[in-house]
Amino acid sequence: MSYYNLISLMPKTPAVDPDAQAFITAAAITDPTQQSAINQLVVDLKGYSIWSKMKALYPFVGGSSTSNSYNLRNTAQYQLSFSGGATHNSNGYTSGVNGYANTGLNPNTAFSTNDSMHLSLYSRTNNDLGGLDFGGLNASAVTGLYARFSNNAYAYINGGSGVLTGNTNSTGFYVGTRTASNVLKLFKSGTQLGSTYTGANGARLDLNAFLGALNVSGTAQYYTQRNYAFASIGDGLTDAEALNFYTAVQAFQTTLGRSIGTQTVSDADAQAFVTAADIQDQVEANAINNLVIGMKADGLWTKMKAVYPFVGGTSTSTSYNLKNTAQYQITWNGGITHSSTGVLPNGTNGYGSTGFFFDSTTALSSHISTYIRTNSTTLACEIGSGNSSGSDECFIVRNGSTYLNNQCSGQAQRINPSVADARGLILNSRRANNDWETYKNGSSLGTNTANNTYTGGSSYILNLFRRGGIGTNDLYSAKETAFASIGDGLTDTEAANLYTAVQAFQTALNRNI
Repeated sequence: MSYYNLISLMPKTPAVDPDAQAFITAAAITDPTQQSAINQLVVDLKGYSIWSKMKALYPFVGGSSTSNSYNLRNTAQYQLSFSGGATHNSNGYTSGVNGYANTGLNPNTAFSTNDSMHLSLYSRTNNDLGGLDFGGLNASAVTGLYARFSNNAYAYINGGSGVLTGNTNSTGFYVGTRTASNVLKLFKSGTQLGSTYTGANGARLDLNAFLGALNVSGTAQYYTQRNYAFASIGDGLTDAEALNFYTAVQAFQTTLGRSIGTQTVSDADAQAFVTAADIQDQVEANAINNLVIGMKADGLWTKMKAVYPFVGGTSTSTSYNLKNTAQYQITWNGGITHSSTGVLPNGTNGYGSTGFFFDSTTALSSHISTYIRTNSTTLACEIGSGNSSGSDECFIVRNGSTYLNNQCSGQAQRINPSVADARGLILNSRRANNDWETYKNGSSLGTNTANNTYTGGSSYILNLFRRGGIGTNDLYSAKETAFASIGDGLTDTEAANLYTAVQAFQTALNRNI
């Protein structure tokens, strides 16, 4: 084979779109993932015939005020000027308590008609501080896009009337678009939130549009303190174009690992949970996906009856069972705080009812586990159930420096190891009538080989942060928890593998102990 034939068979580097390259060069983007994401975004927008409708595109990549300032559509126009306490990182630009960005784009001079214009923004922050995200207001005109103000989303484009719709979460990709004098619509993440038909529109805004605050007659007001990962200004977009725009921008954000919205993952069981719990953060979704894949690889998945990863930061998202979202969903009661680091009960009346109970058959091979993030010596139950006589108990209880552990047995079968630090993955496993073992972070804390038969019953439902079934001695916990599981008994190897999988999961979420 000739040299020239060999050359013809060698893989070719895909061509970089010249507009994408112009931005990459001007903004000094050196990261290959960011370069690829920018190129694909431009290719997608052109493929959807949206590129020509743009006047300013701000993809916020590079992590600096300089790289974030450039307009992807034309690096020589409408470069952002940042003021106040704006911050810049890999997730984009955050306005701060007094920060904003001046686009330099004045709609009155940039557009020749009042009937076709859009604004878009990609918000990664959920707050309602009274802030107004994008646009301006003067005596004769208002043009603005507001992801959340008093629990509503707004879109005003060249007019005093606009779209107003309820919205209690300001994260996502928002597009406000006017395509005719009487057609104004607002979209969130590809879904139309509302529309208004005014019959006429007002004058074009004769001020530069600000992002992160509203330009009120030349002065920045109503700061949002939100993190933005994308923004644009251009001609009006049709319904199909608004949807395609979201598809392109969401793919861009996903490539960069900063997308907001219900995520897509590879494992079907992980996807069922991500969808049901409405997991909006890609890092959380990927962590869930890897957790499921890891548990399946180690033969743990089939042994689980309920897995609670406590992600999403809401009472709904933290209630779902990863193993089966249609079973054993937690009912939260009393004082509970839900956040990105897990679930924190108040120690007085907060607990979660799993709806799960062991019976005399399932208890013979059973386990419970919990990943604790709070070190406390206060007498409290982290997960458990039982009865007043102590003849049938399943619990993990902390008392001083000792764990009073039991797995579906009577009081004589407890394992009570002394542990200085309450934090980590605590697991009780029962493999037979005379085989109990307790583990911390995959290592055995002790065993019990006394013979005991569990009778159980429907009254002994497993609770989180409360023993339950004990009458007044409920032992409410005040420890933050970042994982819990219920299932069949685990061997030493399986207990170690579960810890490895759970610890990797917590590390991915930056909340590991």
